[in-house]
Amino acid sequence: MRKTITSLLGALLFAAASIGPAQARGIGTLSSEYPVSLSVQIDPATITDDDLHEIRAAGFEFVRFGVRPPIRSVNPALTDYPKLIQRVRKARLNAIVTLFGGKEIWGHEPADMRGGDRSSSKEDRFADFAADFIKAHSADVAVWEVWNEPDNKTFLQPALVRDFGAATSALCERLAQRQIRPDIIVGFGFAKLPFVGGGGGGGGGKVPSELEDAFVSAARSDCLTDISIHPYRSVPETALADYQKLRAQLDKRQLNKTGIVASEWGYASYMPVRNQGAQASLIFREYLINAAAGIKLLNLYSWRDRGQSYFSKEDNFGIKSKAGEKKEAYSALTEFLKIARHSRKVSYDDARGASQLVLRRGESTLHVVWTQGAEQSVSVPAGAGAKCTRVDFFPQMREGSCGSRSGEGFTVKATSSPVLLSISG
Repeated sequence: MRKTITSLLGALLFAAASIGPAQARGIGTLSSEYPVSLSVQIDPATITDDDLHEIRAAGFEFVRFGVRPPIRSVNPALTDYPKLIQRVRKARLNAIVTLFGGKEIWGHEPADMRGGDRSSSKEDRFADFAADFIKAHSADVAVWEVWNEPDNKTFLQPALVRDFGAATSALCERLAQRQIRPDIIVGFGFAKLPFVGGGGGGGGGKVPSELEDAFVSAARSDCLTDISIHPYRSVPETALADYQKLRAQLDKRQLNKTGIVASEWGYASYMPVRNQGAQASLIFREYLINAAAGIKLLNLYSWRDRGQSYFSKEDNFGIKSKAGEKKEAYSALTEFLKIARHSRKVSYDDARGASQLVLRRGESTLHVVWTQGAEQSVSVPAGAGAKCTRVDFFPQMREGSCGSRSGEGFTVKATSSPVLLSISG
């Protein structure tokens, strides 16, 4: 009888715990030392331990990389992802791990199935791979991302879009069955802006409705906590309105708790389109716009150039060259992060193309001002007797005087290269 009572009491306690307050999940739970937590894309095959330690020292808190099934047709090098995850942790970095297959949703070709289980569906094979990997590494990965740009034919063949919802549902079912509930699990790394009729970072065109429906279903079932997008665009400032449109569309679909993650966004320095100075300005402004929009996590593409051609866009997205030299974007952004650490957004204003982001750090206010093009005069308020220090970041960091007071503050000539005025006292 005592054993029966004990078992019953245990069952009641388990039931009470299961109906208690749900643990907070999603990107809203993320804490950071900075206005926006910054990540950078790495190549699992070439990243070194020295790289990882340098990334952390520079102010990045995350690194992002993709994981594929251990099958040679989609993962020829058979990368040791568990070892990489431990190396990332040892460098005091957090991991954003993107789970996707390869040539098809499930990452298998007929030849891969020789001697294997041919009875399981393609959706089940992807679900098993992803769920098994999440379960094995749940304690060591901060953010999980399901798929990468399924609206881009490079990552998902258009003929297979109709199967994507079934593959996602199968994964969500596996996670529920195994009681796997990651704190932050996002999807799907959209190349174009979903729910708002195309446009956005991925160029023209619209996200297929099947992919949008798959996301809504997974988010409503509490499988995915947040949406991840890739807001590539010619100038960063247009992202602010697109974030607002996306937020409204999520709310319209009763996804009010669903946060927005920019899981990939960068600018390449390639000739004759954009030199390193222009790349630096755009990447800096990209960070500032995400701070203005209240986006909690931004992944910058990427850590190191893929190749050495000065004329190839895809070769030159890095903030370091292929040989490891720091570009202007590296210097400007990391110097700013040193100043912006422990600061929080106060306000953002865009008046006739002149932007001003105000951050507070302790007793100081940090006013970052810039334009999208031509030089403009911008007024920065400061109380009588306040001290003002001007910080320029281009082409290299230098501190100096803000000049004479003008009216109720200081006036700065703003350009497309942001400048910071620190006001204290």
